[in-house]
Amino acid sequence: MEGNSSGLQFQKYSIQSVDIVFAGLYLLVQVFGLTGNALVITVVRKSRSMYTTTNVLLVNLAVADILTLVTCPRNGYLLAITLDHPKGLGGDILCKFLTGNAIVGISMTVSSVTLTVLALERYRALLRPLNRHLVVSLENVQYVISGIWIMSLIVNIPDFIENKYSDRFVKCVCPFSLEVVKDSTVHVACTVFFIGIVPFLVLAFCYTQILRGIFFTKEICSQTMNFQDLENKKRLARLLLSVTIAFYICYIPYGAYFVYLLIQQRKIIIQYYDTHYLLLKLFEFLLVCSCTLNPILYAFQSSNYRNGFKEACSCCCTRKKIRLRTSIALVSTRRIGCETGAEIVSFRKQTMKKGEMMEKNKTFSNL
Repeated sequence: MEGNSSGLQFQKYSIQSVDIVFAGLYLLVQVFGLTGNALVITVVRKSRSMYTTTNVLLVNLAVADILTLVTCPRNGYLLAITLDHPKGLGGDILCKFLTGNAIVGISMTVSSVTLTVLALERYRALLRPLNRHLVVSLENVQYVISGIWIMSLIVNIPDFIENKYSDRFVKCVCPFSLEVVKDSTVHVACTVFFIGIVPFLVLAFCYTQILRGIFFTKEICSQTMNFQDLENKKRLARLLLSVTIAFYICYIPYGAYFVYLLIQQRKIIIQYYDTHYLLLKLFEFLLVCSCTLNPILYAFQSSNYRNGFKEACSCCCTRKKIRLRTSIALVSTRRIGCETGAEIVSFRKQTMKKGEMMEKNKTFSNL
């Protein structure tokens, strides 16, 4: 389709080789992402020492990442559905809950807002420790998380409504589809601004002030706290900063690409559709890759998570070994039981034969 400007109309969708290639890549990301985020949740849930406000928020981030990985419409099993996608009301419902971008929009919003809350909490704890207003603690963190999810659901209602099956394009379309992005300029612009740019500015301010206080003004170091507590706070700030940087390295190309699409002419998008489609697939994949990076960053930068991961993996291996030994023992017991049973039957047969021979001998002697 690239280079052909005749008609200037979007063509009907059909699965291309690039879709199959990315489906395979998504499968790899899914395996690593689901395993890593499940380990994060397991480590925090099983260790009381890990049950802190920050770690609970990181668990919320892991849950959002798992939801993104499971419901991403570019996965292979969802791609298979598009081969014979239902139409009408059933097709619209399927688009909203599975084969469209609505659920992914909710989970990505949760990730962005959770990172913002973490940054604000670190800023308050390190630079405004005496300010007890709007403190996120273990007593109220569940309300903060509930508020994050409710707000994310509300913000994504327009996207949820607009996700529907198009008979014209033979696919699910949403405001972030190439075919209708120019008709959804306000929606896309507001999403990029409020979910991408505003949180990014807040995060940039918080972490700039934290780094400034640690390495330049020494404002954080001069506060009354012991050396170990100070080092722990610095380490945690670096970890959260790396998580935030990783998220926005993956997010910025996606957001910037849609800004480009909004200002680009429709005929150019149609004329070079193949190129635009490939870039969209690439930036979507990069965005989903962010869901697998957090557990890796935790493992490299946090000894608590690293030890927790090792313990969880060793427990899993130990359970498998115990199950294997138990199954071997059961098989051995059954085998021994069978052999013992066979010996008993053989002994009984020999005893019966001896008894019969004695009876015959008695009979012959009586005769």
